Amino acid sequence: MVRSRRPAHRSSRYVRERAAAEGSALARLKQALSARGLSPRKRFGQNFLVREDLAERIVEHCHLRSDDVVVEIGPGAGALTPLLARQVRRLVAVEKDTGLAALLREELAEVPGVEIVEGDFLDFDLAAVARTYGVERIAVVGNIPYNITTPVLEHLFASRAAVRSAVLLVQHEYAAYGSLTLFARYHALLEPLMTVRAGAFWPRPDVDSMLVRFFLRERPPVEVPSESLLFRIVRGSFQMRRKQLANTLEDSLGIGKAEAERLCRAAGVDPRRRGETLTLDEFAKLAREAGAQPKDRAAPPATTEGPNP
Repeated sequence: MVRSRRPAHRSSRYVRERAAAEGSALARLKQALSARGLSPRKRFGQNFLVREDLAERIVEHCHLRSDDVVVEIGPGAGALTPLLARQVRRLVAVEKDTGLAALLREELAEVPGVEIVEGDFLDFDLAAVARTYGVERIAVVGNIPYNITTPVLEHLFASRAAVRSAVLLVQHEYAAYGSLTLFARYHALLEPLMTVRAGAFWPRPDVDSMLVRFFLRERPPVEVPSESLLFRIVRGSFQMRRKQLANTLEDSLGIGKAEAERLCRAAGVDPRRRGETLTLDEFAKLAREAGAQPKDRAAPPATTEGPNP
């Protein structure tokens, strides 16, 4: 009796080719850095994208036009840079790391329409780029370090007159509801685009990333007497998630419990709720009521406009 033999298990050609491509991208990156005496710098929060297929998908999600002028935040080793450059009229890539800026100038010397600027994006004049290239508003793209997400967004929002939209890779938890999310929603419409797993980067970060599109608003969706007052209330509510709203208002506004409960009732918000259950509109109502209090009972001024988590 002849027994049939099962063929040995083999991965599909697609899987093998994909694995080889991903490995080669990482190998090329390591070789390029090593040849120049470079390595990922934890201080700069450097995690390089090493999935070429994901880089292409990210650029597709940006929906850029051929006449666009784009600023790329922290291009790193250039995973997105040449792909972006092929889509637009001009790409200005702002890289803080001196060694990587030199690498990019060398690697992209033959790519038209690319300008490598060595500097800190947080000090970069976005409006000046728009003026230089004769456009009303620019687009921004970037894989930003997690530890400077808030400063980057603050800089973008402060430059809203010159920025049409931004597509950013941010920490996945950023897309979850929290003080940072409310801060972003106050200034922009948010559109989550895709999840990018931690394994797509080298060195591998501890968490996944989310690609998010920000459409900057011309004006906030809610009216408040003070942006700093609004986000003082928001920060307090999310920093003390387990406490009821009346208790978080006591701490964040420096008022008594009876006054905190009265403020909630005046705003039409149950003082027993937890702050994380409130909408941006409800937080705005609380801020308007708090701002209407006599000045001798008002909370002390905040030191920052942003969420400062």
